[in-house]
Amino acid sequence: MIPIPTIVKETGGSFRIPVNVRVYCDGLDPIQESVYEQSLTDWLETLKKEARYQAPLAGLSIEISIDSEGDEDTDEYVITLTRQVIKIMALGSHGIYYGIQTLKQLMWEAIWHNQGRIKCGTIYDKSVFPWRGLHLDVSRHFFSAEEVMTYLDWMGALKLNCFHWHLSDDQGWRIESKRFPKLTEKGAWRREADGSRYGGFYTRDEIEAILLKAALNCINVIPEIDLPGHAMAILSAYPELACFPQEFEPLSVWGISEDILCAGKDATLDFLKELLSEVAELFPSPIIHIGGDEAPKARWKACPHCQQRIKDHKLKDEEALQGWLIRELRKHLRKLGKEIMGWDEILDGNPGKGPLISCWRGDGIAAARKASQNGNPYVICPNQFLYFDWKDSEDGPGAFGVTSLEKVMSLKPEDYEFDRPELLLGGQANLWTEHMEDFDKVEEMLFPRVYALSELFWAGKIESGFEERMGRMEDLF
Repeated sequence: MIPIPTIVKETGGSFRIPVNVRVYCDGLDPIQESVYEQSLTDWLETLKKEARYQAPLAGLSIEISIDSEGDEDTDEYVITLTRQVIKIMALGSHGIYYGIQTLKQLMWEAIWHNQGRIKCGTIYDKSVFPWRGLHLDVSRHFFSAEEVMTYLDWMGALKLNCFHWHLSDDQGWRIESKRFPKLTEKGAWRREADGSRYGGFYTRDEIEAILLKAALNCINVIPEIDLPGHAMAILSAYPELACFPQEFEPLSVWGISEDILCAGKDATLDFLKELLSEVAELFPSPIIHIGGDEAPKARWKACPHCQQRIKDHKLKDEEALQGWLIRELRKHLRKLGKEIMGWDEILDGNPGKGPLISCWRGDGIAAARKASQNGNPYVICPNQFLYFDWKDSEDGPGAFGVTSLEKVMSLKPEDYEFDRPELLLGGQANLWTEHMEDFDKVEEMLFPRVYALSELFWAGKIESGFEERMGRMEDLF
C-alpha cells in the first residue's frame, strides 16, 4: 500500500473476495452514501472482469460507518478485516474516503497477485501532515476539464488533498471572468512561433464540475492568480494596468517578463481587488494563492506612479512596494473570509504573519526558516526535491535540474521544522508545464515520483519496502 498505513496488525487467516459483494454505508449523508456504495461496487466489478478473476460464490459484505459527531475533515480511519466482513469506521467522511482508497489497493493487490485473498487484521491510519499537495500549471499548456478531473482522481487515490491550480501566467489566462471578459477574449490565447493560435479557458460550468470532483475526492482546490509579475496575459487584455502601457500579447516563450502590473496606479489596485473578489466567489477554498514570485522591479524603478506610491507610504524600496501591494490585497481578501498564500519571495516585502508561504527556491530550508521566524505557516515544495517538471534522471525527459525518484525519497520533512514545528503544514510537488504539450506527458512526469510524495506527507517519511510496494502497484493507475 502507498502511502503505508500507520499501524497494520494481522490476526491470522484470510478471506477471498467472492462473486457478490454487498457494500452499504451508514451515517453519511445520502449523496455520499450513494456515491461511495456505487463507486466501490462498480470499481470492484470492473477490477474482477479485467483480471478475469475466478471468485468463490460465498458473499462478503463491506460496511462503512461514520461517527456523526466527528469532524468531517478528520482523516483518521480504522479498517477491520475478518473472514466474512470488512468494516471501515471513521470519525468523519474524509476518513471514510481514505479508508476506501486503502481498501481499493488491498483488493487490487489481492485480485491481481494473491488469488483474491486478503489477510485478516486491523488497519489504523491517519496522516502526519494536513497539507499534502500537488500543483498543476495550466497556463503554459492547457489541459481539458476532463484531464484535470483525472488528475484529481490520481490525487485522491494517493490521499493527496490540496490541489494548487496555477491559472494565470505570462502565457495565458485560464478561467472565465464575467467582470473582466477581455481576460478570456485576449488573455486566454497566444500566437505561437508558427503563427498558430493556442490557448483555452475553463467555463463556469467546467469549474463547477472540477470543484465537485475535488470535493468527492476530499481535495481543496487552491486557485493561483500570479501577480504582480507573470502577468502578461492580464496586461494583454488590460494594458493600462502596466507602468508604461503599450500593445501586449501573452507570451509564447518561457522566462520572466520585465513588464509587470503597476503597483503605483489606483486603477491596478481596484482591478485586482475586483478580480480577486470574483475568484473568491468561484472557489470555496479559504486560501487564494497570489503568486508574488519572479517580479522584476525595473519598470517600477522608472515609473513615476510607483515612485510616488513609495514616497507617499514612506516605503524603503520597490520590494517594500510589493509588500505593500500584497498587504492591501490581503486586507481585501480577509474581508471576504479568505487568506492569501504566496511564493517565498513575498517574505522579502514583510507580508505580515498571516499569509501562507510556498517555500520553493533551492532546498527550501532558508525560506522555511525565514517563514518560521516570521510566524508564517508554510508548505515546502523545494525545486531540488519536488519539482516534477525537472528531469527524473540525467538522460530522462524534462528540463532544468534532476529530481530523481531517489532524490524525492531522500527528502526529510523534519529538516524543515524549527522552533515552531506546527507552522510546517506539509508539502507539495509542483508541475510546471512549459515542456508538457499534452496530458500523456504530464502523466509521464508525475509517475512514479508522486508515490514518494504521497508517502512522505501522509506517513511523514518513506518507510521500508517502499520501492517493492511501488513496483507492485504501478499498474493500478
